[in-house]
Amino acid sequence: MTLLCDLADKHMTDKGGTSTVYGGVPGDTCHNYTPAYHAMFGDRRESVRRVLEVGVNAGSSLRMWEEYFPAAEVIGLDIRPEVLFAAGRIRCYQADQGVRQSLQAAVAAAGGGPFDLIIDDGSHLEAHQIVTAETLLPLLAPGGVYVIEDIDIDCRPELLADRITAPEGLAWEAVPTGVHIGKARCRPGCEFCGGTAGETLIVWRRA
Repeated sequence: MTLLCDLADKHMTDKGGTSTVYGGVPGDTCHNYTPAYHAMFGDRRESVRRVLEVGVNAGSSLRMWEEYFPAAEVIGLDIRPEVLFAAGRIRCYQADQGVRQSLQAAVAAAGGGPFDLIIDDGSHLEAHQIVTAETLLPLLAPGGVYVIEDIDIDCRPELLADRITAPEGLAWEAVPTGVHIGKARCRPGCEFCGGTAGETLIVWRRA
């Protein structure tokens, strides 16, 4: 367990920790993403200034990021106006992640880039993940990290990542996160592993 795992439990997100209750609703999935994020940022939490997450839902992970990064502005994007909120260092904006212009307008309203961490935890649709990555990857700050969560085929991340055109000098890597609680593993009936593989994050890092 890491500090971020503890915060995931505290704020009831599905990104990690030990709880199968998140967003105030009993669930059957708890990912194992927080150890990977802590490995990326644990030694520079206080230097992170701007975080952008696509997908607001109950706002649980935004509150987790706000507490984990004590000096960061945390921006959330979501297509549903009813989930948007502003509190503390968190601000949310409406955006359709399948439409490049909508994402660009929302980011402009939030003050533009760059961002130290960008997370796609939105619709989980591959077409949206591609549009979102190609729109937001150029906004990474030096040392910044872009992460796609909840990919369709965890055991074959290249099936998505190789379809994304990234800015010159950025290459993706697969970060395995293993199997955690509930259904946090490759999709049921996956044609490559049968659904037995653990989950994978797709990650870009700017030097």
